[in-house]
Amino acid sequence: MEKHSGKSGSFIGRHRWRSNLESPRSSFSHKSHHHKSRVLPDTLIHSESSDDLNDSIPLPDDVDHNQILAHLDAFAHQISNIEDKTTPPELPDVIDTFSAIIKSKTRKSTVDEDNTFLYESVHRLCKLKTALAEFSNMSQLDKIGKLLRQIMKFMEEELRALLVDSHVSPEPKLKVISSKHFSFKSERCPIPEPSKEEDYPGFSEEDISKMNKIVKTMMSAGYKNECSNAYSIARGNALYEQLKRLNFEKLNAEEVQKLSWEWLEADITRWVRIIKHFSHFLIPAEWKLGELVFSDDSSIFRGLFVNLIRSLITSLLDYAATVAMLKPSAERLFKFLDMYEVLHGLKDAINGEEHESCNDLNSEISSVIERIAEGVVNMFGDLEKSIRHDAAKTPVPGGAVHPLTRYVLNYLRYACDYVDTLEQIFQQSAKLNQLPTSSSSPPEDMDMEKSPLAAQIASVMSLLDGNLAVKSTLYKDPSLRDIFLMNNGRYILQKVKGSSEIKKMLGDNWCRRRSSEVRHYHKSYQRETWARLLQCITQEGILVNGKVNKKVLKERFKNFNAMFDEIHKTQGPWVVSDEQLQSELRASISAVVIPAYRSFVGRYKHHFEAGKNIDKYIKYQPEDIEALIETLFEGNHSTSMSRRRF
Repeated sequence: MEKHSGKSGSFIGRHRWRSNLESPRSSFSHKSHHHKSRVLPDTLIHSESSDDLNDSIPLPDDVDHNQILAHLDAFAHQISNIEDKTTPPELPDVIDTFSAIIKSKTRKSTVDEDNTFLYESVHRLCKLKTALAEFSNMSQLDKIGKLLRQIMKFMEEELRALLVDSHVSPEPKLKVISSKHFSFKSERCPIPEPSKEEDYPGFSEEDISKMNKIVKTMMSAGYKNECSNAYSIARGNALYEQLKRLNFEKLNAEEVQKLSWEWLEADITRWVRIIKHFSHFLIPAEWKLGELVFSDDSSIFRGLFVNLIRSLITSLLDYAATVAMLKPSAERLFKFLDMYEVLHGLKDAINGEEHESCNDLNSEISSVIERIAEGVVNMFGDLEKSIRHDAAKTPVPGGAVHPLTRYVLNYLRYACDYVDTLEQIFQQSAKLNQLPTSSSSPPEDMDMEKSPLAAQIASVMSLLDGNLAVKSTLYKDPSLRDIFLMNNGRYILQKVKGSSEIKKMLGDNWCRRRSSEVRHYHKSYQRETWARLLQCITQEGILVNGKVNKKVLKERFKNFNAMFDEIHKTQGPWVVSDEQLQSELRASISAVVIPAYRSFVGRYKHHFEAGKNIDKYIKYQPEDIEALIETLFEGNHSTSMSRRRF
């Protein structure tokens, strides 16, 4: 290439430069050169050089943008081939026209306008900037730099505008399941159901495509920080607005210690709901959005992603960490288990992106999870403590199932809704040797190979058995004591059999032993009450020298009547709430009493003269006794003693 030097002989003569542009070489041709091009008029190309971007140049409607880009390509190509780098080239007049077009487009353009010319312009400006950097004229670099910065500023604003989530996704639909279990309640929030309209919040494919072009252009121009900041700020605000709709702002870690548990339960429920929405919807949606927008710069986005969600997650973790510091109390178990599960879900959602930038965040989540798990283990210790110290001095009326029995069994039953979570917690706790020492040893029939959770459940059951044994001593009547132990034993057995998880953990041997104990109390009750009654109608002593001693016979009937009346009066208020057990008891009593009484009456009733005080001695017919037995164990304090006559 021809070299020129001196001020009067500029790098390329203006006439020669123009003639070259009028016939650009094929190697410089643009992809749209097949369109008819118009040579730029002298009045358009020539303008007075200025460091400021010229906005006074007239722009005809039919200016060929492709031709301008071709001129810039040719200029960049020519100066890149100059060997003498000591004399900077003079910028061609087309730069001023180019500047005016850029200013016009960046002033009036909207997100709906085709900005292809600007994308192409950035590519040319970067080439020019690189080529001119080899020369010493900083004013030329500044002019090119100003044009580039103007476009970058415009694109940054365009990116912000596109990133504003104008189609806010609807609030997740939640069906809150509430179950009250005496003095505790469990509300387990289901997974939110996000909107099915879009895979990512509020953006069409066209929006995604535009953002992707902007990001690629800004990154290629060296504006990584500006692009990253614009994206992070816009999406951070959008995420915060999403969470605000779930009352995110109302969570206050500082107030946790001041709130009553009743108020705190509602607070934790809201927190759980937010974490689930974050894990199951917002994180996956944000990840997918970022991967599409930063398709050529995914490593950059991954760093942005972690920083984007870190501040929000940190505040949520602060709340959970403060709750985990509360004094362990058995009634708090279910909320702690909810928190444990959703934090694992949050961790899985983040880990699903498989990026090492998430390691620190995962460590923070894991730390809070460990504190909550420790609280869960200690809550079972609190449950054992509550059982151990429940020393009521007044027996339950009628020998009914004790409230403590109902509480503990329902507690364990609903706790086993979280059986997989509890297994995980107790396994980990066992590895860390953090399981509290129980004051109760597992029963002999407990399989020692069972899991740590199974051992914990067995320990609770053993403590409950011991507590009930002590409470049974409050009943002075041995028969009522047997009814009490039978009632509670049967209730425990039925609850355990009704929960496949608890039954599996305690094992078949435990269930067989419990069934055997209930049968033992049943037999003991029958022996204490009804075997004694049958002693009144024994044959022994009635026959004297082969004849019936009427005095002894009358005394036997009188004693039977008196004892039966006393049994019915005393045991009328007693309760057996389990219908099957109630039926079994009545049937077994009738099977023992009715045949013996019917035989006794049939054998000796003819020794009484009809109509002469026979009702005084044979007060009840066998059918009367059977009918009255059928009224037992319903908790009735007064029962009709009607009877049939001969």
